[in-house]
Amino acid sequence: MITTYLFRKGQSLQSQVTRAEMLSAIKDRDSLLWVDLEDPTDFESEFLVEIFNFHPLAIEDCINDHSEPKMDDYDEHLFLVVHGLTMVRDEEKELDELKTIELNIFFGKNYLVTFHKTPIKTMAQVRSGLERRPERLMGHGSDLLLHAILDRLVDNYQPVLDQYDAKIDQLEECLFNMPAHDYLATVMQAKRDVFNLRRIIAPQRDLISNLTRIHTDFISQEHMMYFRDVYDHLFRIYGLAESFHESLASILQVYFSYSSNKLNEVVKHMTVMATLTMPSVIIASMYGMNFDNMPELHWKYGYPFSIALSLGISGALLVWMKLKKWI
Repeated sequence: MITTYLFRKGQSLQSQVTRAEMLSAIKDRDSLLWVDLEDPTDFESEFLVEIFNFHPLAIEDCINDHSEPKMDDYDEHLFLVVHGLTMVRDEEKELDELKTIELNIFFGKNYLVTFHKTPIKTMAQVRSGLERRPERLMGHGSDLLLHAILDRLVDNYQPVLDQYDAKIDQLEECLFNMPAHDYLATVMQAKRDVFNLRRIIAPQRDLISNLTRIHTDFISQEHMMYFRDVYDHLFRIYGLAESFHESLASILQVYFSYSSNKLNEVVKHMTVMATLTMPSVIIASMYGMNFDNMPELHWKYGYPFSIALSLGISGALLVWMKLKKWI
């Protein structure tokens, strides 16, 4: 699906733009063109070459999903790869997994082209805001439109972070209250998701930082502060991701220690039981021998004597263990 917007000062926002109008808008420095390609067909993807003549390497990154945030300078435009976040339910594992959605952005002086294979909440929010206030988002240059996209993209990280904050609190509460059988799997899944979160946020934070430091005609100096604000948000989010990682590592360490202590308790109890039953086993095995000449073999009190002897030795061992404070 392709969505196009064309804004010219003094005119209303145009939402249906032909190819000819796109070519004309690119040459018109007083207009701003935004083309959003969402899961485009092969025919729609040809816009990248036929209309804008983007570099083949950048187009290849769009088609194949580059997967890592980055920024490339192609002189006439910047190519950015950023990521959105969403939670997806895995019915087989019965767990919520973190998924990243790649967003490719071609950023020129008077145009912006966004390319993504999966619907992104951010783009719907920006389009909704654009239809309400076109002058605010597209009336001051392509850099503010880019900022609006990046700012909402980063803001939409917060609900995901809130989910993990609540999940970690829940995991900490359940740690000593009879953890469920899938407790370890849940912790490991959360740890893997937080690792992926850090892997995406760290280079994306550096990308925004580089964007605020480069000297380019695409971003005016008066608008640099807006991108610095996005960097500040990402810096704080990365700090939260680090704290989540440390919390989950601590939970795993405590869980393994707790499991080890429980196992030690079980082994200790089983050792005590084996030690207390050992006299009975020894005495029963002795009287079970098939020798003709054995003392007490035909004694009428032999059976109660062997039982009493077994209980007496076991009782003595139990008292001795308690005196030694082994149990």
